[in-house]
Amino acid sequence: MSDIFANMPGSYSIPTQKQDIYTAKTVQPITVKEAISASNVKEQPTDSVQLSSQKEEKKGPIKSIKGFIANIKKFFATSTEYVKGTVKGVTSGVVAGSVVYTAGSILNFAKQKAANSAAKKAGVEAAKVIKKVPNKALAIVVGGLVLAANLWTASLNATEKSSNIDHRWTGHKQ
Repeated sequence: MSDIFANMPGSYSIPTQKQDIYTAKTVQPITVKEAISASNVKEQPTDSVQLSSQKEEKKGPIKSIKGFIANIKKFFATSTEYVKGTVKGVTSGVVAGSVVYTAGSILNFAKQKAANSAAKKAGVEAAKVIKKVPNKALAIVVGGLVLAANLWTASLNATEKSSNIDHRWTGHKQ
């Protein structure tokens, strides 16, 4: 046994013998060297790997032409969907951003007007400590979110169209 814990404070003892309670025999503890012998490691055969690759099946001229046409159709379908999504996202984002910007400007104007009238009634200078709505930043964030949502939808539409083209022109691949 090793003496790893021999210099620890306190009285710890490692049992040297163990008694089996069912047979009432004294059993010697098994050491790691006895359980797993390190000398037999080199005797084991080395691992071997067998690589197998399937050869790609050759396509005939008809399948090759159909695959070529399907790839061209998928390219144009995907490009069309992304262009439509980008244009729709930019226009919708501009509209949503301008609505948010206008609403924030109206709200800021109303707050400023209320602060000025309250300051006149109190006989104090106009209040300069009003919290304004950051309408420019909000408009940009809203526009960006609308554009991202439309691009996400365009991606899904492009995938669906590409899948339909594959299904029609090349069939099910296994």
